[in-house]
Parts: sequence; C-alpha cells; structure tokens
Amino acid sequence: MGFYDLNVLASLSEEAVYWLSKLEPTALISDAGHSDCPLLAFVTGLGEIAQWEGYVWVGRGRRLPGRLLVMRVPQEVADQRRRRIRKTARDKGQTPSAAALALAAWTILLTNIPPEMLSLEEALIVTKVRWQIELLFKLWKSQGQLDSWRTAKPARILCEVYAKLLALVLQHWALVVGCWVYVDRSLVKAAAVVRDHAMELASAQARAERLTEVLESIERVLRRTARMNTRAKHPNTYQLLLALTTVDE
Repeated sequence: MGFYDLNVLASLSEEAVYWLSKLEPTALISDAGHSDCPLLAFVTGLGEIAQWEGYVWVGRGRRLPGRLLVMRVPQEVADQRRRRIRKTARDKGQTPSAAALALAAWTILLTNIPPEMLSLEEALIVTKVRWQIELLFKLWKSQGQLDSWRTAKPARILCEVYAKLLALVLQHWALVVGCWVYVDRSLVKAAAVVRDHAMELASAQARAERLTEVLESIERVLRRTARMNTRAKHPNTYQLLLALTTVDE
C-alpha cells in the first residue's frame, strides 16, 4: 500500500508493464453500470458473493482502467485484519476508518494482467509472495540485530552497524550460493547454518582456497538441512506456488 499511486500504475500500463496492487479504502470505482462510487459501496453492491471479478475504472478525473478482483475472506481472517487495523491506528493516535474496517471482510486487488495470464485464484497466491521480502528484511533485523548496539557513542554505533551489514552481505551471499535454488529451505534455519560457520569464514580471511572450502562445506550442509516443515492446513508460500506450477500428468 505504501506504493499505491494511480499515476504510477497508469505509467506502467502505458509502458506495457504488468502490475498487481491492493486499493486504498477511499478509492472511487465505476464500471459500465455504475457511476463513480466509493470502493465499499461498490463491493457491498455486489451482494452476498464469495468472489467477483470485472473490468472497472478507478479514480476521479484521469481514471485508471483495470481488472478488479474481489474475494470474501473467512470471518476469523476479517477479525484478525480488523484487530491489526485498530492497533495500527491506535499506535499512531488515530481512529480507524469505518471503510477500512468494513473492507477487511474482502481481499480486493486491482491489476492490468488479463485473466488468461492470471486467474483470480492465482493472483491471491502471487500477492503472498511479497511477504517473503518482508521476511527477508525481518531476518536481517532480528537475526542480524541491525537495530541494536552495545554502545552510546555515535561513531562506534556507526561502525557496529556497518560491520553487521557487511556480515549480512556475506551471509546472504552464502545463502544465494548454497540454498537459493531449493524452494523448501527456511532462510532462518539456513542463516543459522551460516552463522555456525562464522569463525571458519573469519579465519579464512583472504585465503581463497580456504574460503572456497568453507563455502563448499556450508553448501553441503544446506543441501541436506534447513528444510521447512510442510503444512496441510496453512501451506507455505512455496507449496502454494508449486501447486500452481505443477502440471498433472
């Protein structure tokens, strides 16, 4: 949502770039049978539907054409979203909007990707992939402790942050080389494997032969370990993506 901008999306469409985005609760929607109306009014006007998709225009003035995808979510998901919305608003000293709370009952997406290239069900799974980027940032912050330090002196804090960033670059390099091709690997578990070899990496220093040996050792370990547990009720993102790309024989 931090990158939601109709002008940017319009520019991408003009450049023949595909995009998939959530909508602001205040978005204005219109289609062949409706004049401009708030997103909430448009969605509730669809009736008691489980899902819906159709071509609409979004915005006022220069309107953006797109394919609107609507999926009603289970009550427990809607309740969880509303708790998160209220907490975010409370933390900012604000009152959550009634529209945002009501729209939590649906997952609503806008895209310029045609249905023959991306179905509604596929779009819902693709949106989950973005969270993997957030998990990578979380790994760097929590495991790398980028946002904590052991001194009050600014110069030393800066040195510590740079040192940790260098270590994280090395860690990520080892993960890319060692297990990036294995979709079922947990980055948290894999990062722990790299940290277990930290002293060996440090002792290798500028000795290329020794560094190669340590990296090969890390790769062998990652080839056998750091797997995510498969989940039946709430599948991992990689399981959902594999299900989309697996063709029945």
